[in-house]
Amino acid sequence: MYRLNLANNQLEEIQETTFFENDIKERQHIEEWIRKNPEVLGEDLLIIGHEYDKFEVNERLDLLALDKDGSLVVIEVKRDTTGGNVDFQALKYASYCARLSPLDILELFSEYIRNNALQSDAKATLMEFLEVDNEDELNTKLNTGQRIIIIGNEIDRRVLSVCTWLYENNIDIKCVTIKPYKLNNDIVIDTNQIIPPYKLEDYYIRKKTVTKEGKISVDRNVSEFLQEVSNFVNSQTNYSANYGGKRDYFGGRQFLNKPWNFVFTYKQKDSTAAMFIESEKPQGVELIKTIAEQKIAVLRELLRCEVELVQGVKNLELYKLVVKLKFNDTQTFDERISHYNETFVKLKRFLENAVQEIE
Repeated sequence: MYRLNLANNQLEEIQETTFFENDIKERQHIEEWIRKNPEVLGEDLLIIGHEYDKFEVNERLDLLALDKDGSLVVIEVKRDTTGGNVDFQALKYASYCARLSPLDILELFSEYIRNNALQSDAKATLMEFLEVDNEDELNTKLNTGQRIIIIGNEIDRRVLSVCTWLYENNIDIKCVTIKPYKLNNDIVIDTNQIIPPYKLEDYYIRKKTVTKEGKISVDRNVSEFLQEVSNFVNSQTNYSANYGGKRDYFGGRQFLNKPWNFVFTYKQKDSTAAMFIESEKPQGVELIKTIAEQKIAVLRELLRCEVELVQGVKNLELYKLVVKLKFNDTQTFDERISHYNETFVKLKRFLENAVQEIE
């Protein structure tokens, strides 16, 4: 990691440090960071349990979350190197969670809210997060699947090999590294998703080719398109958005320290794509509405494509400023990606300037 010295136009290396050297603990610090800001894992998650130990066996999982599809997400955190058995540990917890009923989840989340003195109602929060209108829909959507996220400063290569194999066999598992860097008297934390990567075979031990294909439901062209977009966003801009590989959309982190974020989508079958900034929080919604009211015509002219303000269907508090792209049949795959990425850069810069003008 480097810092740009504008005075002499040189890159200055930011030195990597260790959690141990800075007296940063696994439970007291790292788990708390993730509990309070789960977006650092590159997706929209709702934490519903911390240090949960109500299983029949005497074991405790670090963090339990829900994703937007209603799947339970087991999050295992290791401060340093993960060791060689954290994958099996996470699989055990995922299997335990597979039997949790909607009522179990509601009680678990209610306990989490009480333990952390949060000012919210468990059922209402779940319905809002999953964008459902009634209890029947909530019961249908809760725990539709189980996922695993493994986090560590270093992830053992044996674990990477197992996780790669699991992912390719349709077990939704993700590995994320979390590393500290020293910047003067500050600690800078960097997270990086390494599984699923663009080329999964890079993490196989003594295996050169991928032997299992076609297990992921999303179209391969869609997956490749969004992965290229994710790579561009993370490497060529100061925004961060990691693609999980199994859907035709993905979201990014909070933008400009406001309660809103970008979402990226691609539809191969009708040659369309979209990107939008969205929020359900009052401050973010107000920003989106103000920009739409004052500047949507200018934005359409800048991007030369359709732009519209959209309200959520199930969640009426959700608003999106949506940019829609329609690709020509003559455009190659690379040309489509280039067009999409260029549009994102223009949209991002436009929103940055718009926020400065409004504030």
